[in-house]
Amino acid sequence: MDNQKKKIVIIDDELSFLNIFSTALEKAGFEVKGFSNSKEALMKVIEEKPDLILLDITMPEMNGFEVFGHLKKDFQQNMPKIVFLTNLGETVARDSIDEQYAKNIGAQGYIRKTDDLDKIVQKIKELLG
Repeated sequence: MDNQKKKIVIIDDELSFLNIFSTALEKAGFEVKGFSNSKEALMKVIEEKPDLILLDITMPEMNGFEVFGHLKKDFQQNMPKIVFLTNLGETVARDSIDEQYAKNIGAQGYIRKTDDLDKIVQKIKELLG
């Protein structure tokens, strides 16, 4: 396997989205690992050593912000880039997000799941240089 491949972990409880997104990113040349369970993801993500984590905000058990807090503790200095995933029009106050908030808490930003897939892939390529 090509060691130059950047590794992306996707944490999202929506399997259809996880599959579509994984396929698009693999086609773009990334190594992708998906988790639909946030607790399982937290146990395994350290071993994966991803370059970037795409993190859904609205999930059962633990929302994306809670997962992010655990990731910060677990990774400490070796924190991968984090990009939140959000559905356009989320109305739950604690799950609403904007670019500034994402950056304030230490993430690279956020991506709307409803955005054009090619644009999403392009944004991720830019983030990973």
